[in-house]
Amino acid sequence: MRSPRGTMSTTTTISCLLLVTILPTTVEAVQSTFNYVPIGQNPTLYTPGFEPIMHLDQMTFNDTVFSDRAFLVEFYADWCGHCRAFAPYFRQFANMVRDWYPVVTVAVINCADSFNQAACRENGVTYFPMMKVSFC
Repeated sequence: MRSPRGTMSTTTTISCLLLVTILPTTVEAVQSTFNYVPIGQNPTLYTPGFEPIMHLDQMTFNDTVFSDRAFLVEFYADWCGHCRAFAPYFRQFANMVRDWYPVVTVAVINCADSFNQAACRENGVTYFPMMKVSFC
């Protein structure tokens, strides 16, 4: 119902607000895959889709890691010399446990990318490279 000035009446406004708050909201989970290319501007140390290493970012981290399997996650910075030196060994490890995929997944997240800073901060990353294990 419109008031004489052409604005909505108070009753209509309250009804619309109540309708908006009552409507169910659905949030879709965004999970990473081995072919997923992470969002962000920085380069990655590992090649998505080529290596058995799952790439994570701010959008996919929680929905992927806190799922139905264990994860070993490397938090790294692409500019970090220690991370670059460790990358071949981590890549070799990922290839060795590739057949364990139904049980455990090897993953990485680039904390140097500003897009991922919140996920790294929430996980207490204070140095690079940092490894963390997440159990389901």
